[in-house]
Amino acid sequence: MMNISGIILAGGLSSRMGQDKGLLEYKGRALIEYSIDALKPLCTEIIISSNNPEYEQYGLRVIADVHEKTGPIGGLYASICEAKTDDILVCPCDMPFITPDVFRKILDEKADSVAAIIKSSSDKLYPTLGYYNKSCLPLILQQIEHQNYKLQWLLKELKAKAISIADPKQLLNFNYPEDIQ
Repeated sequence: MMNISGIILAGGLSSRMGQDKGLLEYKGRALIEYSIDALKPLCTEIIISSNNPEYEQYGLRVIADVHEKTGPIGGLYASICEAKTDDILVCPCDMPFITPDVFRKILDEKADSVAAIIKSSSDKLYPTLGYYNKSCLPLILQQIEHQNYKLQWLLKELKAKAISIADPKQLLNFNYPEDIQ
């Protein structure tokens, strides 16, 4: 096992879902548990990025945002600051079909990139699913300070590598109550 931190982004407002997505059940398990299981074989620590103390039930560190109302970039920043390693895998809390193989592929193909994200076969980018090195922190902070919360801009600045995943099912995420049915 490499010395890698895993961050699960569970700090969203869940405005489309109407409640905290990560805690919603799918097939008898909370959505976040699928993300934990996908990261566990590869990570020496797992951090949950959320302002919701309910996530403490998983026995993992829960890191609240330092910069409020900044979206995923704020959770990314606060959690990377707290990570004990330089190499960090990031996963959203609402992808029940994600597997450790997706993260192995990221690590195998990221080469010397400071950031790498997943791209679907239809070229959709997943900026909250990938790899970030701790050296990205100054640029992330600069972007927050300039109130530019778009991860797409950050990824362009970091020259993030896009890694293709052929199986679109692995990238399904839940945004609406009917998605869980």
